[in-house]
Amino acid sequence: MKQVIWGAAFSVLLLAGCAETQKATDTTVAAAKAQVNPTLSTSDTAFMTTAARGGMAEVQMGQLAQQNGRSQAVKNFGQRMVEDHGRANQEMMALAQRKQLTPPSDIGAAHQQTYDNLAKLRGRAFDRAYAQAMVQDHQEDLQAFQTEAQNGTDPDVKAFAARYVPVLQEHLRMAQRLSQH
Repeated sequence: MKQVIWGAAFSVLLLAGCAETQKATDTTVAAAKAQVNPTLSTSDTAFMTTAARGGMAEVQMGQLAQQNGRSQAVKNFGQRMVEDHGRANQEMMALAQRKQLTPPSDIGAAHQQTYDNLAKLRGRAFDRAYAQAMVQDHQEDLQAFQTEAQNGTDPDVKAFAARYVPVLQEHLRMAQRLSQH
């Protein structure tokens, strides 16, 4: 049991480093795209890339929660992630198209590593690790969306971020409740 807990803790720390690396890569790619598409700032482009990756990851991990989770609460939360982030993803893709930005085609290395680690787990071990991952992920998402809503330069991207801040706040509260059980 201690090995599972230590393994989950190590995975969370490892993923934090991977997330920072992914953000740096996304920012570099965003800078290059911003030169091609001068209507968006580098920060707006980086936000859209990061948000798109995160949204796709939430849907995939939500589907995994419905398959691998033990508790009905985890399965229900996973379904909610599929529905809410699926809607946000559709809106993000439409926004990216209007802004002539090619969205990422994958969830990125950090999210993929989280997914792969979760895919190896079942039952209670999955429930705990998934809840922890969702708390961390939604804390990061909420911070990114709040920053974009306050400091974004493109009014459409800024409005998209502002619209989803309350949704992410609710997701974070739900994930925190899940992690306490």
